Amino acid sequence: EMSAVARRLNDQLPAAERNRGISVVPLTLYMVGPQSRLALWMLGGTVFCVFLIAAANVTSLSLARSVARAREMAVRAALGASAGRIVRQLLTEGVLLAAVSGLIGSLLASVGVRLIRAFGPGNLPRLNEINLDLRVLGWALAISVLAGTLLGLAPAIATLRRDLRPSGEEGGRSVSGGAATRRIRRGLVVADFALAIVLLVGAGLLVRSWWYVNSIDPGFRPERVLVMELSAPPTFSIPAQRTDLYDRVLETIQAVPDVKNAGIIGDLFIANSREQVVTVERDDGTVSERLRFAGDEVSADFFKAIGTPLLRGRFFSIGDGPDAPPVAIINDAMARRSWPGHDPVGKRFKLGPRNSDNRWCTVVGVVADMRRQGPEREPFPQMFVSLAQSPPPRSMDLFIRTSSDDPMAMAGALRAAVRRVEKNAPIYGVAPLEQQFGTYLAQRRFQTSLLIGFSIVALLMAAVGIYGLIQYSIVTRTQEIGIRMAVGAGAGEIFRMILGEGLKLSLTGLMLGLLGALWLGQAGSSLLFGVTPTDPLTFIVVSLLLIAVAVAACCFPARRAMEIEPIVALRQE
Repeated sequence: EMSAVARRLNDQLPAAERNRGISVVPLTLYMVGPQSRLALWMLGGTVFCVFLIAAANVTSLSLARSVARAREMAVRAALGASAGRIVRQLLTEGVLLAAVSGLIGSLLASVGVRLIRAFGPGNLPRLNEINLDLRVLGWALAISVLAGTLLGLAPAIATLRRDLRPSGEEGGRSVSGGAATRRIRRGLVVADFALAIVLLVGAGLLVRSWWYVNSIDPGFRPERVLVMELSAPPTFSIPAQRTDLYDRVLETIQAVPDVKNAGIIGDLFIANSREQVVTVERDDGTVSERLRFAGDEVSADFFKAIGTPLLRGRFFSIGDGPDAPPVAIINDAMARRSWPGHDPVGKRFKLGPRNSDNRWCTVVGVVADMRRQGPEREPFPQMFVSLAQSPPPRSMDLFIRTSSDDPMAMAGALRAAVRRVEKNAPIYGVAPLEQQFGTYLAQRRFQTSLLIGFSIVALLMAAVGIYGLIQYSIVTRTQEIGIRMAVGAGAGEIFRMILGEGLKLSLTGLMLGLLGALWLGQAGSSLLFGVTPTDPLTFIVVSLLLIAVAVAACCFPARRAMEIEPIVALRQE
């Protein structure tokens, strides 16, 4: 329906203004933003992966415990306990364990929510609405019950598959796990490492992206600059009154000690670009083209105040007054777009088609591109006109470059200077420019920090999982290791055997995890900047880190296996 409305509106527009469309998005998506929504989905997936790793570790531990309790279950069966009763007992134990864990986890989550709200970036959508309500607690309870059921189900099935009759040959020792149980535990360790490497690669890609974003030149120098939002009182309804007010404010602020430059613009971080026909003057004639650009009114010293370098031409001067020919300063993106390969200084352009009545504007300077909408957004064509030649808006941003390392220390003196000019002019939004520009990086840094934290937890849990598996394997294979050493196997051979078993599982998980990481990188490619989803350096570093952790986790039990005395091991037979 909206497309039909857009077509009817296009038919009513001039030919130069047609080919416009309407985009319809859900209100929730508009408020949150597609990038934030994808980031939330990715963080949710990260939490789910950590949950799966924890569940796999606990399941592996439960299977090992069920093997150790095999004789106990056999005695219960001999005393008349039915298989169903044994299963119910194991399920009850699993649910109780999960319920207690869920309660402790909810308490920790409450602390985590407070930390997120305290240290999270202010521009994170609806950050203050994050809380542990009944829905969240209900989900936590449901997941805990489900996890507990699965936790008790795995050892219950393993117990039922064994012969519950006590065997006199065991002499009081616990029976060892069957081949199926061993395969399941090995598979769980492989899954641990696969999920861990997926998270680590994702965290590595985001870290690389953040490093690239943080190293981008924004086109201005935000250090030692204070920003103040100034509004003209309602009585200043005539544009000339507002122009005079802003001129007097700038003159007064410039006289404050430790102020180097002061400039003014409508809003530095809201560059409202629009698509419009622009006619540009070139050496071979005039050309009309449709161009998406942003236009702003600025004072003469604005670019000096924020530290944007002049590439060609000059800045605005006192001679660019209301009675002088219209002049403009453009950014490098517009120079490349409208005058490719030529110097635009001295060239003219005007808004609208060639036959429009709009005035021609002469380019007097070209400045560096400013990433006004954040370092991740590519700069688009921008034009700046002199504040003296254009009616100023009611609210504008003041930028004051100081010689102080802490520009906020001068906020009081600068407020007083404005009050001396017009005591009724509202002043708000006083903050260092570094802080305001840093909000663009804050959300990405916050997301990256969370993913790094979860990834480290996942890696540690995977290391604990393989350590537990190898350690339990050594305990159940003490006699085998003793026999091997008795028939001539050296300590080094035993060490390599144990280490090889652990690395085999780790490398299997590594290969599966790399495949999952490739898919994850493609799915979340819109969150990356300056790095590809298949970045070789990230994959290599993460793989080496995982192998190093696996080797460390296997070395401790392997060294213990080397210290087994053959005679002691054989006496247990």
